[in-house]
Amino acid sequence: MAANVTDTFEEFTSHLNNIVSGGYMTMAIGLGVDTGLFDVMCNMDRPKTSEEIADLAGLKERYVREWLGAMVMGRIVDFNGDQETYHIPEHRIPALKPKSGQNVMTLYAKGVPMLSSVYKDLAECFKKDGPGGMAYSKYSDFHGFMAGLSSRWFDNYLIQHFVPGIPTLKEKLDSGIQVLDVGCGEGGASHLFAQNYPNSQIYGLDFQQHCITKATEIAANKGLENIHFVCQEASGMDPIWDSKFDYVFMHEILHDSAYPDKLLDETYRVMKSDGILSVIDTGAHSKLEDNLNLSPTIGISYVCSMMNCVPVSLNFEGGMGLGAVWGKERAVEMLSDHGFDCEVSKTPGTKFGHFLCKKAK
Repeated sequence: MAANVTDTFEEFTSHLNNIVSGGYMTMAIGLGVDTGLFDVMCNMDRPKTSEEIADLAGLKERYVREWLGAMVMGRIVDFNGDQETYHIPEHRIPALKPKSGQNVMTLYAKGVPMLSSVYKDLAECFKKDGPGGMAYSKYSDFHGFMAGLSSRWFDNYLIQHFVPGIPTLKEKLDSGIQVLDVGCGEGGASHLFAQNYPNSQIYGLDFQQHCITKATEIAANKGLENIHFVCQEASGMDPIWDSKFDYVFMHEILHDSAYPDKLLDETYRVMKSDGILSVIDTGAHSKLEDNLNLSPTIGISYVCSMMNCVPVSLNFEGGMGLGAVWGKERAVEMLSDHGFDCEVSKTPGTKFGHFLCKKAK
């Protein structure tokens, strides 16, 4: 299928205007999340003035008024000119409350200013004589951003739908097994595994020390004694872990890895012969033309991949730079090449694929 679309100059201009306007509006949506303005407005019992909204949010009225103007122009907030009051219609509220589990677009909006912080550095990477990539440290609170996105899925789907959907896994977790969460970040999934399956031993692995520190603090505050966090490269796991784990969990980590081939080899080594591997990753196709009829939000994946996934992988010498849209066909091929048989299904509650793997016999 060809990627070209026939349109007129006027149609394309309108399309381009909508894209660019949406980019600017997205920054204001992100501010609405970060400042708590959406929380305030989604819980109002009646339309209120900008002064009242600012007081409820503990913010300056002048800035809130300008934000409200942007939200009115974006058709997100409704305005009554006679009374100079603002409100969000009830049917829009579920889409604007990021913790509701119904929509993540307001959370994705926060990614625009975060990724924009590396705009000039990324432009240098494009140059033939520029740097190969960028370090994670270049990004402002990238892990916090990802934790916000992931927690929505973890809290609403991981224990309730994902685990029960894997044959025999819940029974094994209840009885007590060894679990490895690769690329655990701040420990969102690890904490839930440990809380819900106290007979199992949970290991969280990440190469970012600040993430491991935070994950460990959260576990201590929750009183979780069956959880262990380790700061280590996943492509070089502890040598004493041979055949240690019954279940390995990877959530959106494989495509970001500089050395996914080494990561899979290490995963194969630390898994028991009858172990299970869950890789949650791309739900797109490997060929660009096959993605044209997917959800319009697939474009977000390409932009995030360009801005983060590819440069952080290529920052390492010999990094593969798979990117977020490397595609499920290529993923299955790579998993097979490294000794895994896998079944591919849709991950509940997301557009990602679930690659359920076992060691090939």
